[in-house]
Amino acid sequence: MAKEPRPGRARRPAVRSPGSWQAMKISPHDVFGQRLRLTLPLHGRHGLMSAPSIFRFVSMAGRRPSAPSTLSARTWLTAMLLACLWACPGPDAWAGAPGASQERFAAIVIDAQTGETLYARHADARRYPASLTKVMTLFLAFDALEAGRAKRTDRIIISPRAAAKPPSRLGLAAGSSLTLQEAMDVLVVKSANDVATAMAEHLGGDEAAFARAMNAKARRLGLAHTQFRNASGLPDSQHYSTARDLARLGRAFLKEHPGDYAIFGQQQTLFRGRVIKGHNRLLAEPGIDGFKTGFINASGYNLLTSGLRDGRRVIAVVLGGRSARTRDAFMDRLIQASFSSLAIRSAGFEVAVSDLLAPSPVKPSDSAPIMLAAAEAAPSAGIAQVRPVSAPASVDGGAATPPPRQWWIQVGAFRSKSTSLARLEAVSQRHPRQFGRRASDVTRTGALFAARFSARSAKGASAACAVLTAEGEDCLVLLE
Repeated sequence: MAKEPRPGRARRPAVRSPGSWQAMKISPHDVFGQRLRLTLPLHGRHGLMSAPSIFRFVSMAGRRPSAPSTLSARTWLTAMLLACLWACPGPDAWAGAPGASQERFAAIVIDAQTGETLYARHADARRYPASLTKVMTLFLAFDALEAGRAKRTDRIIISPRAAAKPPSRLGLAAGSSLTLQEAMDVLVVKSANDVATAMAEHLGGDEAAFARAMNAKARRLGLAHTQFRNASGLPDSQHYSTARDLARLGRAFLKEHPGDYAIFGQQQTLFRGRVIKGHNRLLAEPGIDGFKTGFINASGYNLLTSGLRDGRRVIAVVLGGRSARTRDAFMDRLIQASFSSLAIRSAGFEVAVSDLLAPSPVKPSDSAPIMLAAAEAAPSAGIAQVRPVSAPASVDGGAATPPPRQWWIQVGAFRSKSTSLARLEAVSQRHPRQFGRRASDVTRTGALFAARFSARSAKGASAACAVLTAEGEDCLVLLE
C-alpha cells in the first residue's frame, strides 16, 4: 500500500495586487483592531466567505467611520487577508486530502462557464473512473432520446449477462424488464451495474458496441486520455480516464443536456413501491446539486460533482479516496475554497484555491485541554445534565471575579481568536434556533480563547448544549 505523502511547509497565500503592502499602510488595527471584533459572515462548515459575505463585511471592516463609502484596494486586501487567515493555508492541497492514496489520488476543479482550471493535482494521470463511467452511459442515453432513437417508455430487458453482474445492482432476474426512464433513475441513485449493462445492450446492440460509441463520444468531446470498455465502470485494465477528462465530461453534459442535469441531483428514487436511497451524501450540502459517486477496489472512492453559488458554477472531481467520508470531506472543502477564490478574484486579486484549501477551523486537538475536563465532569447519559463550573477570567483581567450572574454556553476553546470566532459563526449557522440570536463572546483562558454564547438561565443553556452533545460535539455550561 502506498504511503501517504508528507505534508510540506505551510505557506501564506500569494497575493498579487497593485502597489506594495507598505504603500497601502495596512496596520494591525485594520486586521485585528476593535472594529473587527465581530463574528465574520462565513459560509459553510469550513469558515470560507461567499461573495455577498465579503461585500457586506468589507464595507464595514475596511474603513473608518469617516472614510468614503467606495471600497479601496486597501479595503479589499484587508478582506482578502481575513479570508486567508480564516482558511489557515495548509502545506499543500494534497496534504488536505486525508484518506487518499497518492498513486490513486487525483483532483481538479474547473469553472463550468469558462472551462478554466481553478485547482489541479495529478489531473492528467491515468486513473480508474469506476462508476463515474455511468455519466457517459447516461450521456449517450440522453443523446438517443434527443435524436428520437429511443423513448423513455422503452422496455429494457435484463439479459442473463446483465443479471450476472456483481454489485452494486438492482437485482432483477434475467428476462425481466424496466422502462428506460426507470433504468436511468436507478443508474444514478443505485449505480446498478446490471442496469447499466442492460441499458448498453438495448441502446448499442451489445455492450462492446456501446463501449465503442462511448469512446467515439469521448473523442468528440476532447477526452484525449479516456478509454471505456464497459458501461458500468467495473474493473478492466483498459478502462481508464483522468480527473481532467471527467471534469470535461461533466461540463459537456451540462452544455448539451442542461434540462436533464437534474437527474444527477436525485438523492433517492421510487422503484415499484420501493424507495432506493443514493450514495451521494454531498447532495445534502447547500449549493451542491449533482453528478455521481464511484468505487471499485482499484480506484478507491471517486466523486464527480458540481456546485452553484452567486451565479458561478464549478465542476470538481476527486479520485482515490480511502473512504466515502474522507472523500466527501475533501470535496466539500475543495468546493468551498473554489467559491471563496472566485469571490476574492472578483475583487481584482489573485488567490489560488490551494492557498484557501485547509482543514476545518474546528480542530479537536485545539479544544482538548478544556473540553476533556468537561467530558470528565459530564454524565455519560444522553441529554446533558450539565454541571455549571466557574468561568475563566476575562481577557482584560483586572479585579476579582464578581458574584455569579451570567450563564454561558461554551462551544470550544482554541489557540487562536480567529478560530474561536469561526467556531461561533459555524454553530450559529448550523443551529440558528438555538444560537442564532444569542450574544457571543471570545474570552481568553490561559493559552486558549474560549468561544461562548450567552444564556438567560441554566435550563436554556443546558437545552442548547444538549443539541450539540447529541451530535457528538463538546459543550460546556458556565456560570459567571
